[in-house]
Amino acid sequence: MEPGSSLLQNDRSGLLSREYKYFQACCDLGMRINLVSFAGRSELDYKLPSPKMRLLCNSFGLPDRTYQRRLHQVHALPILRSDVLQTRTVLGMRYALRARWAWSTPVVCRFDAFWSASAAAKPDTAPSMLKEIYDYERQVFTSATHIMPAAEHMARQVLRVAPSAAGKITIIPLFIDCEHFQPMDREKRYDLIYVGTLRTVKNLENMLEAVERSGATIAMVGGVAVDAKGDPIEPEVAARLKARFGDLDGRIHWLGTKANEDLPAILNQARALILCSKSEGFGRVILEALACGIPVIGSNLGGPKDIIRSGETGHLCEPDADSITAAIVSVLSQPRLIDTMGRNARKFALENYSQHEIARREYGLLADVARRHPVDSVAKRVVRYFFRKR
Repeated sequence: MEPGSSLLQNDRSGLLSREYKYFQACCDLGMRINLVSFAGRSELDYKLPSPKMRLLCNSFGLPDRTYQRRLHQVHALPILRSDVLQTRTVLGMRYALRARWAWSTPVVCRFDAFWSASAAAKPDTAPSMLKEIYDYERQVFTSATHIMPAAEHMARQVLRVAPSAAGKITIIPLFIDCEHFQPMDREKRYDLIYVGTLRTVKNLENMLEAVERSGATIAMVGGVAVDAKGDPIEPEVAARLKARFGDLDGRIHWLGTKANEDLPAILNQARALILCSKSEGFGRVILEALACGIPVIGSNLGGPKDIIRSGETGHLCEPDADSITAAIVSVLSQPRLIDTMGRNARKFALENYSQHEIARREYGLLADVARRHPVDSVAKRVVRYFFRKR
């Protein structure tokens, strides 16, 4: 995992069961997983989905900075016994690379968003800080044993940042549980639905202004994001949105956070999903909507641009209010096209993003990395580490 995330955070956002299902699918293929968390003993309250999984966390109650700096020592034995280290984000690579330096275990960077993209989307990010983040990403992509971006545009960006990474990039997209997310016979209560946290980068003011102009109804699913300790992130965004728009005379339905189990039924009550972020790495909810046979209105950038086939499975637009308004009007004014795009969307999701297929591809790649980068015995690496330390 990464600093700032935890099982508690995933549980509160309703996403924990989704991740557990995927880990279970990987374990069913033969994988054994050590899941490393940066949170404390409270993580141990969560039962893992498979006996082939083990949770490693800050169970000693060390100060956060000490635990982060010493993680490769605190969890030395399970790391030494692992064939591959894998991160799920770019930010987590800092600690994985430190563990590789100590124990020579190959490191795979799997990610669906750039840290630099989210930082650049915040108006208060200092130029010096942004430069440090770009430098960090360059180091990560240069040093990783293998890189596993979730989309084509991310692979291109990696090569722009670190040309030497050519030859060690494999695109493996995010997964979707197509058995859980599927079309349902539900009354269409909303024209649009938004699913996500209430943060600046999600461009919600422009989106809701477009909803106001178009006369559409929208369900807002999601709440204020929280960090690993449960503290709110950008709580002022939600307050500002509700103060400005209220419920638009009953056209905005603030539904709050929903569990992943409940999301398919809610998605199926909408005619289209809308996700018009200023920056979006992949946008897993896009896949969830497509699997439900719901077309998507999305920003013509990043993940939405890679996933959505404009006119076939949804509609792409620019992130300004005028373009979003035009997209909403265009889609909602064509009921037959919505039905056609919905059928195309379901077929596209089944063929490209099913959970078991993505798990199989990821397992195969990790096994290949382990074969191509074998490690010495535990004893040899421990001796080498202590001699190097001196």
